[in-house]
Amino acid sequence: ERVRRGESPAPEVAMAKNFSAEVAMEVTYEAVQILGGMGYMRETRVERLSRDARLLPIGGGTTEVMNELIARFSLGL
Repeated sequence: ERVRRGESPAPEVAMAKNFSAEVAMEVTYEAVQILGGMGYMRETRVERLSRDARLLPIGGGTTEVMNELIARFSLGL
């Protein structure tokens, strides 16, 4: 919607990134806990997904940077 109006979609993109990173970390943490020791073994897909999920808050801008961007747009700064 913002793009059609010629506005930057940055706030919504930042919110989506923060939300998806948080959900991915929570879900993979629970999956590792469900599998117990097997969840930490390199041979399991859950272990790989868990490692990847830990990088999501960093890649493409840290969570703090995204929160600052959201605040700046929300407050009109």
